[in-house]
Amino acid sequence: MSRHPRRVAAELIAALTASALLLTACGGSSGEAAGEVTLTVGGKPQATDEAALAVWDQKVAQFEKENPDITIEGSEVVYDPQTFAAQLAGRTLPVVMGVPVTEIQSLINREQLKDVSSYYASEAVLKELNESVTANVQGPDGAYYGVPVSAFTLAVLVNRDVFEEAGLDPDQPLESWDDIAAAASTITEKTDASGLGQLTTSNQGGWTLAATSAAFGGLVEETSGEETTANLDNDATKAALEYLSDLRWDKDVLGSNFLLDFDSAGPAFASGKYGMLVGASEWYNPLVRNFGMDPESYGLFPLPQKDGGLGSLGGGSVSVIRADATDAETAAGVAWTNFYYLDRFSDLDFAAEEAAGMAKDGGTVPRVGLPLVAPETYAAYLDAIKPSINVPLQNLETYYAAAQSPDFAVVTEPRTEAQQIYGLLDTVLQAVFTDENADIDGLLGQAQSQAETIVADAQTNS
Repeated sequence: MSRHPRRVAAELIAALTASALLLTACGGSSGEAAGEVTLTVGGKPQATDEAALAVWDQKVAQFEKENPDITIEGSEVVYDPQTFAAQLAGRTLPVVMGVPVTEIQSLINREQLKDVSSYYASEAVLKELNESVTANVQGPDGAYYGVPVSAFTLAVLVNRDVFEEAGLDPDQPLESWDDIAAAASTITEKTDASGLGQLTTSNQGGWTLAATSAAFGGLVEETSGEETTANLDNDATKAALEYLSDLRWDKDVLGSNFLLDFDSAGPAFASGKYGMLVGASEWYNPLVRNFGMDPESYGLFPLPQKDGGLGSLGGGSVSVIRADATDAETAAGVAWTNFYYLDRFSDLDFAAEEAAGMAKDGGTVPRVGLPLVAPETYAAYLDAIKPSINVPLQNLETYYAAAQSPDFAVVTEPRTEAQQIYGLLDTVLQAVFTDENADIDGLLGQAQSQAETIVADAQTNS
């Protein structure tokens, strides 16, 4: 029987300490070997998020009790694309923190992340992760450079109250992009809401456009071996833009604000100003907890796929460890990550206890998004936490059934400079939404030229 992941760090650190003591004795040094590790961990909830902070404090106390040689020093630092690279290079970031999947390959290329492959070979809970999820954290050498801690696909988020007000059945799956257009038209005509909110800023417009493009059959980047090429001006992306242009100018179902990111569209969607939103399936959590959406109002469908569609664009967060971390910090970091995010899937007694505590403190049970583990493992987890479930899973059934189907394809995000690629597509979307006669071919051609330079430079300098 394998050892429990929560015990591993203490054992490894004890071994490291013993080795250090032995070396000290042999060398005749009078210095003391460090027997304890203080691990700085990013992502500590802010004081204003009382429910999340209560869960954090509870889990830190439990982890430190079970691993007395490790002290967790929480930091409210979270990923910020404007400062992250410089802070990481300057070693001012926490040793352990979460980053978007889109950043992993660039960080690997710059050798800024710790290789944690040995833990994938020894930790049972890491072996249970879906390959479609772990593929995102592998480098060209096949090594693993992080642990996925949340996963999602882009999906169609539905405000069920708005659908019912429009006379639509919120349980009727949206099986095609024509279905989405028809529902958006009905909502716009019969309610005060706009049919669909389309993100266009903060790189989120390009991100959702890339997802639509994949569902239409195209990728904005193509990778062959270790070489990546930009592919923004593909036929599928053009078709996706023409579809969105039709919703904007011919059907007029997108409302009047064409400079949206989730921070602005989320509250509007939660309050019923939009009937649909293309975004992350995991957005149930901030919509309900931060923006006050009624849990019963949230519906979720997978992205429809055109003939030749490649699948649903996936994403998520990865817990990474700085490349300069010591062996003891690395062991502690993996143990903390497993404990905080993953042990619930391998220790069902722990899962039940954790879920009860989270529900009591107002947390979301279970976390909504793409399951990190195989369907049978996830089903056992849901059964274990059943008394504490406070998410109306019946309203999400269509999405989860699709996501657990063997035919459900997850498309990985662009491997090279994804955020810059998304930023270029933001600009294209904004132009299409503000100019009825926008030259889509010309806009994509210009973006393609810029993307080619960005992608080529990134690979040359890595």
